[in-house]
This record gives sequence, structure tokens and C-alpha cells, in this order.
Amino acid sequence: MRKRRVKPRFFVFIAILLVAAFLLARPLLTASSGVESIIDVNSSITQSMDCVIIRDESVTTSDSTVRVEYIARENTEVSQGDTIASLFTTGYTESLLTRLEEIRQNIQAYHKTLLGTIVDSDLDRLDAVVDICADDFRNLVTQQTRGNLQTVIEQLETAMVNRQDYMRQNKRDDTRLTQLYDQENTQLNSIQSWRVDSTADRDGVLSFYIDGYENDLTAASLDSLTPADIRAVLAGSDLATTADTRSTGIYRIVNQDTWYVALVSSADDWIPVVGQNYYLQFEGFADLEYSATVTNVQKSSGTVLAIFEINQPIGPMIYQRTGRATLSISLSSLAVNTRALYNQDGQLGVWLNDVPGGTFVPVEVLSTEGDYSLIQPLVEGALQTGQTVLVK
Repeated sequence: MRKRRVKPRFFVFIAILLVAAFLLARPLLTASSGVESIIDVNSSITQSMDCVIIRDESVTTSDSTVRVEYIARENTEVSQGDTIASLFTTGYTESLLTRLEEIRQNIQAYHKTLLGTIVDSDLDRLDAVVDICADDFRNLVTQQTRGNLQTVIEQLETAMVNRQDYMRQNKRDDTRLTQLYDQENTQLNSIQSWRVDSTADRDGVLSFYIDGYENDLTAASLDSLTPADIRAVLAGSDLATTADTRSTGIYRIVNQDTWYVALVSSADDWIPVVGQNYYLQFEGFADLEYSATVTNVQKSSGTVLAIFEINQPIGPMIYQRTGRATLSISLSSLAVNTRALYNQDGQLGVWLNDVPGGTFVPVEVLSTEGDYSLIQPLVEGALQTGQTVLVK
């Protein structure tokens, strides 16, 4: 009996049957046992976690400054070009200032000698003001009283300058006194030769407190920050330039209306989505609430790093680098039974029950509450309320 020859179209037919069988059996291969509908839910999420504050700020540094004389006041608004401080560079020594104070004390003492029994009520009044300011400074430093140290220092400096000006304007015609004032002018000129005024390079809020992270944690570095960087700051460890900035920083000028908060969390607990708006509160500042928008999300090895942008006055957060933040958000989102989530080559998604075997749709899981997970499709509009998905 002659053997029948198998034609090529037979193999094509068999291949079609196999593909059809696979499509029909795919729900079974993915271990699904039924379908459930996508629903729309409203949910509130509150989470508390450690955070790092990142500011839009510029730092003035100098490795040749040996003394700083502050001119502008701490935590005040300054404009570009304003004089912030006088910097005394290498070559200046404290002995120059010590000698100046000795000369001024000699002037004061000689003034009193010349006056003798003459009553100068104006000078007595200026002396009394200096003594009162000096007592206020002493009591504040020794913690016998409470107050603003910077304000007391400024009051004492003003009182001393007022007394010096009065004595200079009312000096007696005396050769010895003239010589003392000449010595004062010479000493002042010597000090001024080592003095350089530093001016603001931008508008913002001024602060003389430097923690060293200012050049590592910047608005420009947000995209390059890693979870390891944030954890290092939380642990108090140095980053690339932290030690150098801490030792050479003079002052910083901060943009008070735009700043950032970075948080690191397990991806199993929380996955924020760029564009979401949260309410944020910092532990210890219960009276302050900020509106924060997610601007950057990095996911790596089960860890998520989220950057939030805040466009409100920074207030006391100008002095905070780390802390604990409570985030809250009200979501209106799609939700599915958690058993409808599948991991396809490392990407979570659902099998939409639209064709035999379903269509895989990648999703972000916003949160999981009980048997249901709040989801957002990676492609906008890919999922709708009422559609059915395959479940395990």
C-alpha cells in the first residue's frame, strides 16, 4: 500500500489549533479560577516615616576667612547685592582687635580723668545703657534669663558705638587725647586692610547656620539622589562634600517658597505616583500643615524613594534637615481583588477579561487594604470601572 504524503498546509493547520488551544487555556495556565469586576473606591491613606528636607539654597564658603562680622540679621529676607557680612581674611589676627579695644579703653579712662569733677550727664547716661546691655548679655549667656541672643548682642554693640561717637565728638583739646584717637584710627585702618564685604548672590532668607549638607542636597541634585544618600543623611553620615561645606560655610540664602522633602520606604508598603498631592505634617510642628506634590519616584530592589515639592513659606523648616513626617491623602481610585494581581516578568498587572486568555495590563499598586488593592494603570484609560479581570 502506497504511503500518503503529508502536505505543508497540514502543519499550518496543526499550528493554528495549538495557538487556539493556548489562548483558551491561558487562564488555567495563570492559575485563575474566575473573574471579578474593577470597582471605584474612595480611600484615605495616612503614613508616618522619616524624612530629609532639601532646600533651594546657595551657600557662601571661604577657606581663607578667620573671622566673620555679621551685618545682616539671621532669618531675614535679603536681596541680591545686599551686604551680608564682613570677612576678615588670612593675615588678620585677633591681636589687632584686642589692641583696638585696649586703645578705646584708654580713651575712655582718659576722658574720665579730664572730666574730673565735671558732670557730663549725657556720657553718664550712655555709660548706664552700656552697663545694662552688658548685664542682659551676661544673664542670657549664663541662662539666668531667656531671650534672643542676637538681639541682645546688637543692642550692646549699638550702645558701645553710641558712647564712642559721643566721646569722639566731644573730645577735649588735649595732646594726649589726640594721640590716643590717632592710634585708634591707625588700628582701624590696619584692621580694614584685611576686611572684605560679602554680598548676597540672590534674593531669599538669610541664615548663618550651616549643617554641611547644603551643597550635596540641592534642587539641582534631586534626580541623582539615591535611597542610600537619604539613609546616610538620616544616620548623620557625610555625603560627598558635607565635611568641607561644614568647615568653610559662612552663610546660606534660602528660597523660602519652594523646597522639597525626600522619603524612603519599602515598595511593599507604599508606592506614590508622580503628580499626587498629599498633606504633610512634621513631628513637633503640629500647627503647621503643608501641601506636597510628588515630583519624583525611584524604585529599586524593593525600595521606593519619593521626592515631594512644597510651594509654601518654609518657616521653621529652614533649620530642620531631618525629621518624621506624616503624609495623608484622599484617593478616588480603581480597585481590584488582590488575587487579580499578577507578576509578569517583574511588572505587576491584571489580566483584563476582554479576549480568550485575557490581555495583560500593567498597573501601579497605590495601596492594599484587606482583600482589595487600589491600582492605577500605567497607560491612562487602559482600565475602566465595571470591566472584569481574571483572578487566581
